[in-house]
Parts: sequence; structure tokens; C-alpha cells
Amino acid sequence: MSTKKRSNESLATSRVWLEHFETNRLTAEDLPWDDGYLLTPSERRAIERSVQQFQLGEGAQGRRLLARGQAQARATGDILFPEALTLLIREEQRHSSQLLRFMRLQGIPAVEKHWVDSVFRWVRVLAGLELELRVLVTAEIIAVPYYCALGGATRSALLRSLRKRILEDEAGHLQFQASMLSRLESRRSQFLRRLLWQAHRWFLVGTCCVVWIEHRSVFAAAGRLFRDLLRDAISEFSGLERAARSRGAKAKQIDLTNRFLPAGTTRPEEGASQ
Repeated sequence: MSTKKRSNESLATSRVWLEHFETNRLTAEDLPWDDGYLLTPSERRAIERSVQQFQLGEGAQGRRLLARGQAQARATGDILFPEALTLLIREEQRHSSQLLRFMRLQGIPAVEKHWVDSVFRWVRVLAGLELELRVLVTAEIIAVPYYCALGGATRSALLRSLRKRILEDEAGHLQFQASMLSRLESRRSQFLRRLLWQAHRWFLVGTCCVVWIEHRSVFAAAGRLFRDLLRDAISEFSGLERAARSRGAKAKQIDLTNRFLPAGTTRPEEGASQ
């Protein structure tokens, strides 16, 4: 494939994602903020420390990632890529602000730092664009079973609506990441691709162990075990890998977060993952 054709295809893909993120933004606050339900003492004990940590992690500024995205855009001619990446980060930050708003309604204080968040940020500092995207997508993969559990850990209608909204967003995020990873690894040998995906899989398994240690009270309150977390995370990862390694795959062929999403969930247009 010629450089010009590859650049045009990348530009077209980024344009689709810009439209997707802009559409999402218009309905972002359509949530039952007037829900008056207050967490019971047992519900609060189960989720308080956990939701504090996730709220902190969702709020990353992404300055380094954006700088690397801009360098990638200059190298490939995809001038829309940094803007699409910016909107992705803003969606993650919106999750953070929405969780913070929920926490304030429940009287749960925010935290300014946590060791898990610090480790993830440190790893991303050391990485290049592709490895930083892999660290980010690892967090998004684990967010799927986590938010499913969080929504089932209480009887809060607001929290369950937040769960649905975030899972809808994450479905798009994982498809976006599959598209980006497919581009970045396209010039590597098949052997190196497989090696990198295998290393990524083990990184995900290790991260699942950390998440279980830190957040098992949420999973337990939702009646879920460690094997459920691991199974669901690996399933999402396998879908991501298939999508990234199958250039030109249509969005409808990619099984990312589908089984977790409530009826009526919308997904990006078919051309988005090409």
C-alpha cells in the first residue's frame, strides 16, 4: 500500500472517530442526577475506597500521550488523529467528573493520589506511543468487568445509569484502541506482533491481580469472584487482539464489551475500526 493511500485511510478513520466522540458528547449528561437514593452503610463500605481510586485514575490529563499523538500525526499525515485522541481523553475525564459528582452526592471525599495510579502513570512515562496506548487500553479492558460489578454492588439508580453510560463509552474506546494499535503494529513482523500481544496478555493478568486485591469488596458485593474478573478481562482482551490483527474488520464483527451492554446500546459506525 502506498504511503499516500495509507495516510488517506488513517485520516478517514480518524474522521469517523471524531464524529463518534462528538455525538457522545451531546448526550453525556443525560443521567438521573436527581436520584435521591443514599447508599446504605454496607454499600458504602463496599464501594467507597474503590470508587475513590477509579475516579482518580479516570481523570488523567494525557498531556504526554497527546504529544506523542501529535508526533505520530506529523509522521503519517493524519492531522485528525490528535483531535480524536483528545476527545478520547476528554471522555475518560468526563467519567472522572461524573464519578466525582456521584461521590459528592453521597458524601464520599475524593483522593489526590494512590499508589496504583502512580505506578500506571510511571509506566506510561517510560513508554512510547504504542506502549502507552497498551497501558491505557489495559485499564479500559479491566474497567468493563469493574463497572459491571460496581453497578450491581448497590441499589443506586444513578450509579447503575453511570455504569451503563461508561460501558457504552468503553465499547467505543476499545474499538478506537484496536484501530490505533492495528496501524502502529502494521509494519512489524508477524513474530514480533505475536510476542508483543503475549507480553500484553501477561501484563493484563498481573493487573487483574492488583485490581482484585484493591477492589475485591466491590466484586464481592456484586457476587463476583476473581475468576469472573479474569475471565471477562481476558475475553475483552482477546476481542481487542482479534480486531487489531484483522485489518479492515468491520465494527459489527468485533466482540468488545457487547455481552455487558444493556439493550439499546449504540456503537460506532462500521467504518470506525478499519
